[in-house]
Amino acid sequence: MGERRQTRRYGVCLPLQVFLAKRYPTEVYTAQVRDISRSGIYFQSGVPIEPGAALELTFALPTEHETASVLVRASAKALRTARLEADPGPLYGVAATIDRIDFVRPVVSHAA
Repeated sequence: MGERRQTRRYGVCLPLQVFLAKRYPTEVYTAQVRDISRSGIYFQSGVPIEPGAALELTFALPTEHETASVLVRASAKALRTARLEADPGPLYGVAATIDRIDFVRPVVSHAA
């Protein structure tokens, strides 16, 4: 079976906030982005996410300036989840399609 992706994926390692949009109260989890494209994302989570779940994702992309980053907010839908071998504890790989993506103005860090 050949490659089915229509857009290029970029390997990254960034912290990610995952909001399960259709749950009340809203559940928020921390995860790790592993790769991303214009139309999809793959991340690793300590929480299993059901295929079809509506997700709101937030992460920061670094910029050329060390003191700024661009905040990214995306609406996505989980396609599949697979349990990964991890030590310690459970870890799940989640593939999702990105329905909408918004870039928020750079966030300035005041680190010395």
